[in-house]
Amino acid sequence: MKKIHFLMLPLMLTKVILANEIEGNKILNVMVDHNYELDKENYGSLEDYFTFPFTYNEMEKTLYATNQKELKKVLKKLYRKLPKDHSHKDWKKMDVKLVNDQIALVNAMFSRFNEKGVNYFTGAAMYTFRKDDNSWKILSITPYKPYNYFEFD
Repeated sequence: MKKIHFLMLPLMLTKVILANEIEGNKILNVMVDHNYELDKENYGSLEDYFTFPFTYNEMEKTLYATNQKELKKVLKKLYRKLPKDHSHKDWKKMDVKLVNDQIALVNAMFSRFNEKGVNYFTGAAMYTFRKDDNSWKILSITPYKPYNYFEFD
């Protein structure tokens, strides 16, 4: 009987690791898709990427949104801060940590590019995700300096 338990342990661990990897990939897909949609300033699909209450944690203050209308206002306010010739944002690094089956963190580093394709800014942010209606959605974003970027163990 002990031999059967010993043989079952690796199978169970493999299943858990694969499940976590699948969930991590789902989260990374949300990161890529929401980045593409928002770079086009497409606010019609926000419910696919965000859950409420949403917070954007700047160093001096926190911006809150409790519904889609408020989230549009927050995002528009953030986009107004970008240079006129801003073109898009590309991810440089992303690292996912599943806290539990409902909460995850993504540590991300990104670069912003102008219309000529020149990188004019590199930043980093911590994204908090919550599983909502069986989909991973962004709950909070906290930007920080890229030299503080770290990877989860």
